[in-house]
Amino acid sequence: MDEVEKLLEITEELVELTKQSKDQHRDRDQVIQKIEDLLAKREELTKSMNPPFTPKEKEAGRKIIQLNQILVEQLKLIKQEIQHDIVKMKAQKEMTKKYMNSYANATIDGIFYDKKK
Repeated sequence: MDEVEKLLEITEELVELTKQSKDQHRDRDQVIQKIEDLLAKREELTKSMNPPFTPKEKEAGRKIIQLNQILVEQLKLIKQEIQHDIVKMKAQKEMTKKYMNSYANATIDGIFYDKKK
Protein backbone atom coordinates (compact mmCIF):
# COMPACT_ATOMS: atom_id res chain seq x y z
CA MET A 1 0.00 0.00 0.00
CA ASP A 2 1.49 3.32 -1.00
CA GLU A 3 1.58 6.43 1.17
CA VAL A 4 -1.40 8.19 -0.41
CA GLU A 5 -3.64 5.17 0.18
CA LYS A 6 -2.41 4.94 3.77
CA LEU A 7 -3.14 8.64 4.20
CA LEU A 8 -6.65 8.16 2.81
CA GLU A 9 -7.25 5.23 5.16
CA ILE A 10 -6.07 7.21 8.20
CA THR A 11 -8.20 10.21 7.20
CA GLU A 12 -11.28 8.01 6.84
CA GLU A 13 -10.57 6.49 10.24
CA LEU A 14 -10.25 9.97 11.76
CA VAL A 15 -13.59 11.05 10.29
CA GLU A 16 -15.30 7.97 11.71
CA LEU A 17 -13.61 8.45 15.08
CA THR A 18 -14.72 12.07 15.33
CA LYS A 19 -18.28 11.05 14.48
CA GLN A 20 -18.18 8.51 17.30
CA SER A 21 -16.80 11.00 19.82
CA LYS A 22 -20.10 12.89 19.77
CA ASP A 23 -21.83 9.80 21.14
CA GLN A 24 -19.21 8.92 23.75
CA HIS A 25 -18.82 11.59 26.41
CA ARG A 26 -17.46 9.13 28.95
CA ASP A 27 -14.63 7.86 26.76
CA ARG A 28 -13.73 11.27 25.38
CA ASP A 29 -10.17 11.18 26.74
CA GLN A 30 -9.45 7.88 25.01
CA VAL A 31 -11.00 9.08 21.76
CA ILE A 32 -8.95 12.28 21.87
CA GLN A 33 -5.78 10.26 22.46
CA LYS A 34 -6.58 8.08 19.44
CA ILE A 35 -7.25 11.19 17.35
CA GLU A 36 -3.90 12.68 18.38
CA ASP A 37 -2.08 9.45 17.50
CA LEU A 38 -3.74 9.24 14.08
CA LEU A 39 -3.00 12.91 13.39
CA ALA A 40 0.67 12.30 14.23
CA LYS A 41 0.79 9.32 11.84
CA ARG A 42 -0.94 11.40 9.20
CA GLU A 43 1.57 14.20 9.59
CA GLU A 44 4.48 11.77 9.15
CA LEU A 45 2.92 10.38 5.98
CA THR A 46 2.35 13.81 4.46
CA LYS A 47 5.99 14.72 5.07
CA SER A 48 7.23 11.55 3.40
CA MET A 49 5.08 11.90 0.25
CA ASN A 50 6.88 12.97 -2.90
CA PRO A 51 5.48 13.80 -6.35
CA PRO A 52 4.92 12.80 -9.13
CA PHE A 53 1.62 11.17 -8.38
CA THR A 54 -0.26 8.64 -10.46
CA PRO A 55 -3.85 9.37 -11.56
CA LYS A 56 -5.08 6.92 -8.92
CA GLU A 57 -3.11 8.78 -6.24
CA LYS A 58 -4.45 12.13 -7.48
CA GLU A 59 -8.01 10.84 -7.15
CA ALA A 60 -7.23 9.61 -3.63
CA GLY A 61 -5.77 13.04 -2.88
CA ARG A 62 -9.02 14.73 -3.95
CA LYS A 63 -10.96 12.44 -1.65
CA ILE A 64 -8.52 13.20 1.18
CA ILE A 65 -9.13 16.92 0.69
CA GLN A 66 -12.91 16.43 0.87
CA LEU A 67 -12.60 14.26 3.98
CA ASN A 68 -10.21 16.77 5.52
CA GLN A 69 -12.85 19.51 5.28
CA ILE A 70 -15.33 17.27 7.09
CA LEU A 71 -12.67 16.37 9.65
CA VAL A 72 -11.84 20.01 10.39
CA GLU A 73 -15.50 20.81 11.02
CA GLN A 74 -15.94 17.83 13.33
CA LEU A 75 -12.78 18.70 15.26
CA LYS A 76 -14.12 22.24 15.70
CA LEU A 77 -17.34 20.81 17.13
CA ILE A 78 -15.39 18.61 19.55
CA LYS A 79 -13.37 21.64 20.64
CA GLN A 80 -16.56 23.64 21.23
CA GLU A 81 -18.03 20.81 23.29
CA ILE A 82 -14.91 20.70 25.45
CA GLN A 83 -14.92 24.48 25.90
CA HIS A 84 -18.61 24.38 26.83
CA ASP A 85 -17.94 21.65 29.39
CA ILE A 86 -15.07 23.67 30.89
CA VAL A 87 -17.26 26.77 31.23
CA LYS A 88 -20.04 24.70 32.77
CA MET A 89 -17.63 23.09 35.21
CA LYS A 90 -16.21 26.46 36.28
CA ALA A 91 -19.71 27.81 36.88
CA GLN A 92 -20.60 24.72 38.89
CA LYS A 93 -17.44 25.12 40.93
CA GLU A 94 -18.29 28.74 41.71
CA MET A 95 -21.82 27.83 42.74
CA THR A 96 -20.48 25.09 45.01
CA LYS A 97 -18.10 27.58 46.66
CA LYS A 98 -20.92 30.07 47.20
CA TYR A 99 -23.16 27.38 48.65
CA MET A 100 -20.52 25.96 50.99
CA ASN A 101 -19.44 29.39 52.21
CA SER A 102 -22.65 31.38 51.90
CA TYR A 103 -21.81 33.92 54.62
CA ALA A 104 -18.35 34.83 53.36
CA ASN A 105 -19.59 37.71 51.23
CA ALA A 106 -22.12 39.12 53.65
CA THR A 107 -22.63 42.84 53.23
CA ILE A 108 -22.86 45.25 56.12
CA ASP A 109 -25.62 47.25 54.49
CA GLY A 110 -28.90 47.03 56.34
CA ILE A 111 -27.42 45.90 59.63
CA PHE A 112 -29.26 47.21 62.64
CA TYR A 113 -27.18 48.10 65.67
CA ASP A 114 -29.06 48.22 68.95
CA LYS A 115 -27.67 51.05 71.05
CA LYS A 116 -29.73 50.23 74.14
CA LYS A 117 -28.10 48.46 77.01
